[in-house]
Amino acid sequence: MAQYLCLSLSGVGGDRLNYYYYYFFVFIFYIPEDRLVPTLPLRLNYILWIEDLLNAIEKINNIWGLDIGTGACAVYPLLAARKNKWHMIGTETDDISFQKAEENVKRNHLQDLIEVRKNLTSSVIEQLFEDEFKQVFDFSMCNPPFYSSVQELCESRSPARLPPKNGFTGSPQELITEGGELQFCRKYLKESKIYKDKVLIYTTMVGHKYNLKELLQDLKLEGITHTYTEFCQGRVTRWGLAWTYQDFDIFQLVPPRDQPRKKHAPIVYLLPQIPNIPYNVDNVINKLIIILNTLNIYHKVLNKRGNNIILDVTATTNTWSNQRRKRRLMKKLETNDCKKTKIDHTEYTTSSTEDSNSNETLNETNHFEKSIHATLKDEDNDLKPHTSSNDKETVPVIEPIVHAILKVLKKENDILMEMEYLDGSAGKEGLHQIVQYIKNNWK
Repeated sequence: MAQYLCLSLSGVGGDRLNYYYYYFFVFIFYIPEDRLVPTLPLRLNYILWIEDLLNAIEKINNIWGLDIGTGACAVYPLLAARKNKWHMIGTETDDISFQKAEENVKRNHLQDLIEVRKNLTSSVIEQLFEDEFKQVFDFSMCNPPFYSSVQELCESRSPARLPPKNGFTGSPQELITEGGELQFCRKYLKESKIYKDKVLIYTTMVGHKYNLKELLQDLKLEGITHTYTEFCQGRVTRWGLAWTYQDFDIFQLVPPRDQPRKKHAPIVYLLPQIPNIPYNVDNVINKLIIILNTLNIYHKVLNKRGNNIILDVTATTNTWSNQRRKRRLMKKLETNDCKKTKIDHTEYTTSSTEDSNSNETLNETNHFEKSIHATLKDEDNDLKPHTSSNDKETVPVIEPIVHAILKVLKKENDILMEMEYLDGSAGKEGLHQIVQYIKNNWK
């Protein structure tokens, strides 16, 4: 992938003037301070994949594309028009982004190939075709908002991951949508079924792998021809999803580039009712979260529908092993603490010889206590990532011990827990140990 140079200067009204030199292309962007700044390599990956799709259906000339939510930069239409001379329509709902997108198209002298249209509705593509727009598009593309709320945005990054290299930008309109990325894509898919013949190949970018899995399942259930790919650019991974209602076998012509992960059968456990606590999904989830917090296992809600909830769980240290041994050590420690108290009480009534003996006992107790804490500490330290003294100011890369999907499902009068192993150094055995810990502490 060729490199690009971005020269950014302060503009009028707080805008940034950005010159992008990419391959032999020059782009000039005026970007408001609170809007997303596009990284061109990832965007170009998306365009190149669409080229593959169009080549697969032997569509070479007079290409028309639709960019849904084009943004202030109109980066996809600009790339497509400058690189491939494609005709592009970009839609935008936000007033400021719409205005800046039009200005950026004019600044780059591409008005003959690009048109920006204002979407005044809450639909994804419906408004475009309801206006008796007769153009049939060869493809559509979309980079939807990832999050359903500000809270989800803030909690989206696992502490086990390295921080992003680029600065955080973006307005709420660009980052947040009702129901999040999954619901937006499902709405897009639903509308596409109404306008099957208006777009030859529908595509979207997907930011969360779980959402890709759900959308692939939706397409399979509907019997819709589809394919997908993976975009890897530095630390960023995204997925491209394409589907069509035409007689194109795009899965065979453009098969997925990444190998689907090997599926593991989930571990299923019927969660019994805890005495004196109402047996419902909310109470079950609360109990599970308490246990996960006790084990210092990171967890994030991926989806919640009615009586079903799905969590992404990541363990970076083994906090569940040797629980019996630790309990025995702590019990022995408590016993010695009692002896210590008894010795302190008898110090005032015993002779100096006995006092000397009690001091020896106390020393032994203190030595024993230190050895227990040292043992437990050593066990924890063995599982933590080691960093050299020169790396004190860097963030260590923490590989997960267990990474899994946890589902809570209500079936008739029962509540089930399913845990599916994804990856991690402890393997499936580590997941079995976590499930066993949950069983032992379900009371």
